[in-house]
This record gives sequence, structure tokens and C-alpha cells, in this order.
Amino acid sequence: MDIQKIRFLREKLRLMERQMNDPFSRDAGCCGLTLAQCHTLLEVGYKKEVSLVDLASSFGLDTSTLSRMIQGLVVLGLVNRLTNEKDRRYVAISLTDQGRKLFDQIEARFNTYFAQVLELIPSEKQDAVVECIGLFSDAVRRNSESARCCEVGSDSDEKGRPAR
Repeated sequence: MDIQKIRFLREKLRLMERQMNDPFSRDAGCCGLTLAQCHTLLEVGYKKEVSLVDLASSFGLDTSTLSRMIQGLVVLGLVNRLTNEKDRRYVAISLTDQGRKLFDQIEARFNTYFAQVLELIPSEKQDAVVECIGLFSDAVRRNSESARCCEVGSDSDEKGRPAR
């Protein structure tokens, strides 16, 4: 594959990531939440009710990391955290009424933002852009299972991080 094409793609993706996050991270962040909290709230809102394990899996995080994030959202009154009485390991996460209102507000804000972005693309190319982004996202997801930044070797740990 053409290395120039790959570099161009990587450069545009880095730029796009910064540009897309900027409107939602300026000032008070994403409606007063960090981007990580915002993504978590949205994921819970889309799924209505989800187990902590399934939610952690969808983000590729361990449950202890996500549990701390959820606890912060519980303290803010945005999510419910309910432990199953029969199986204490099962923790169900759902939005509170306040969380649902914020979810709806964030959804409206994102929908408006991306509608404005799409309007800047010629109408005859909008469907192709949406389709290509879907194809690219699926390819990244399929490849992410085998991709590593660095090879595991004598100078790295089991996760590919530099050895200390």
C-alpha cells in the first residue's frame, strides 16, 4: 500500500479527532462532563440499561476503571447503579431522570453539530461520506483485535508497553 496515502490518512484522522472534540471540550466540556463521562452517559442512554461488564467491554476497559467512572456519574445524579440481589456480581447501569434529560440535550447538540458538518459537504456526496465512514469504522474495529502500537519483545511488557 502507498505509504503517502497511509500518512495522509493518519494525518487527517488526527486532525479530525482534535477538531471534532474541540467544540465539546471547550469551556465546560460536554455539558459540564468530561469527554469520557459524556461517552459513558451516551452509551448507557443508547442501551437503556446495561451491565457494568457489558459496558466495560463496549469501551474496551476493565470493570474497575469503568466502575470509578460510573461512580462519578452516580454522585452527579446522572446514572443508577443497581446490584442484583441474587447475583451480587451483576451490576445494572441506567440513566436517572436527570441523566435522561442531559442525554437528550447532548444528543440534540451532537445532532445539530453533525448536521451542520454534513451541510458543508455537497449534497450529492453526503451519502457516500456517511457510507465510507461506516466502512472505515468497521475495518478499524475488525483490525483492532490484532493491532498493536509496538511488538511485544524483550524490551516491552506483555501489553507491548516499554519495559521499565
